[in-house]
Amino acid sequence: MGLSFIIEDKAEKKRIINIIDIPGVEMKPKTFHKKEILQIIEHACDQLEKGGEEEFFDELEVLLTSKIPFGKLKPLGEYLGLRGLETPELYFEVLDKFFRKNLDYGYCEGLYNTAKLKMSEEEVQKSRVWGWRAGIVGLAFNEMSRDHPEKVVKKTREYILLSLHWSSSDTFADKTFNRMFKERFRYILSVLKDWATDETDWIRNAAAFAVHAPVERKILSQKEFLEVLGVMDLVMEDPAKNVQKKAAWALRVVSKYHPDETYDFLVKWAENDNKATKWILKHSLKFLDDKRRDNLLKMII
Repeated sequence: MGLSFIIEDKAEKKRIINIIDIPGVEMKPKTFHKKEILQIIEHACDQLEKGGEEEFFDELEVLLTSKIPFGKLKPLGEYLGLRGLETPELYFEVLDKFFRKNLDYGYCEGLYNTAKLKMSEEEVQKSRVWGWRAGIVGLAFNEMSRDHPEKVVKKTREYILLSLHWSSSDTFADKTFNRMFKERFRYILSVLKDWATDETDWIRNAAAFAVHAPVERKILSQKEFLEVLGVMDLVMEDPAKNVQKKAAWALRVVSKYHPDETYDFLVKWAENDNKATKWILKHSLKFLDDKRRDNLLKMII
């Protein structure tokens, strides 16, 4: 059965008619509108909850093989998480299967500029695979963290360790913890401080990168921001280059929103002679005003 019956408008029916396999028909839409994405994923979830896991993945694949930019899939991940609040065991299980599934869809040509990033085709493909999966699962987990914060943290850590890749670590850090920053600040702060000293660099990478997300989304108060800088304190001497890069990125971002507090933090660390610390500091200055940037550079050199 196709999905056309859930689209009320006749023009939309005509546009959508080919989204599910029809013998002899190869046409598929190049992209979908937000309303269509929600209609398709709603129907897919209905199928899942009736025992149709295969149908669920078939309909999910329709979206992921289209030309939808990743940003437009935000409603997909969020909707999965909201449905997951009603039947969490089912959705934790299906999200687990999705993240581990041996599929290669949804990774449009041009998503990453290989020449610009100086990445091999193999590395680009890994970035697409893990990044898209982490994005969808992370958005779902963000919603499910309302009732299941511990399980969300446990599964997120598990998936970062499974992939051991920057695109997964970064994307989970960006998408997964924002509700917890709002509703369970003490809990997620404690988690990230633990992660910042983890033995695995991709877990430390996630801790450092996660700091910027609630700042950009304007979730934190000034007092909470100062406390979150405590996570950064734990990675400022990290020997892993990927962690250094994410620490520098996070500090650049937060300096746009809290320039005074970030500057004070950087000055404090400018007295440290550690090589990793100096590298992080040098790459954290982009959005500071000229006077502060010049002053820090003098202190670092």
